[in-house]
Amino acid sequence: MKNIKILSILFLSIAMTFMSCEDSDDSSQVDFDIVHTEGVVTTLSGTSGQLLGNASNPLDLVNSTVVLTDANAELTINLALQPGSFAKDVSKYQIVKSFKGGAEVVVAETTSLPYAQAYSTVAEFLDGLGLAASDLRIGDQIDFRVKVFTTTGNIYYQGSSFSKYSVTINCASSLAGAYSLVVQRDNGADVIFPNEIITEVSPGYYKTSSIYRWAVGSIAPDQGFNFNDVCGTLNAPQQGLAQGYYSNSVYSFADGSADPTTGELIIYYIVEFGSGPVENIATYTKL
Repeated sequence: MKNIKILSILFLSIAMTFMSCEDSDDSSQVDFDIVHTEGVVTTLSGTSGQLLGNASNPLDLVNSTVVLTDANAELTINLALQPGSFAKDVSKYQIVKSFKGGAEVVVAETTSLPYAQAYSTVAEFLDGLGLAASDLRIGDQIDFRVKVFTTTGNIYYQGSSFSKYSVTINCASSLAGAYSLVVQRDNGADVIFPNEIITEVSPGYYKTSSIYRWAVGSIAPDQGFNFNDVCGTLNAPQQGLAQGYYSNSVYSFADGSADPTTGELIIYYIVEFGSGPVENIATYTKL
């Protein structure tokens, strides 16, 4: 993958000149076989959903029940063929759901695509899973995936990541907006970004505009990093720098926070370089 160095402008230019990137394929070997024998590769692209609530005891999320409401329970599943795919000997498609690797429950069944299915209540999410709302905890997931049935009697689970979708139980979160950002880094002076934009990727999952000391668009088309908000605790999962444009790892080294009163966000994250990791403390003040 690509890698970016921090030694000097000269070395940066040289590194970027000789960068290479490995091609990757999201489809599994199962999907490859389907394309060349029978079945088809599907996609859940455009699917969206949320299941949000409030933990009864925010200080003990592992054990705290979650108060869920229909107002924050929604799911729209869009099942279609992957572009360029053609169904061969397919008898039907199923969308199935499961919880923590438990028994599958059929959500919907259709003989043709595209197909759409929607939820608008907590009860619809839980239907068939043998769960009560009181069984759910913050961070739990309800997983959706696609099965293809063929006229020869074979059943294929779609291996492509595009044919899987998970809804995570989370606290209601609303962090998108404009901020004044100060980045404290352990290898130099503070950096100030007076108009940092945070956008929502999905419920409880966000993307910044900048990273480290680089202004927007200075090193890549999109150099923001992603982070999760789990009931006010902020963490950046391991990811590639600049939305994977470079192979340098970016990840949190400590829990951050979101102050519900002031709107201030603090994220602690590392950017790894050939010369060593750089720790950053990013403080976002709502404008």
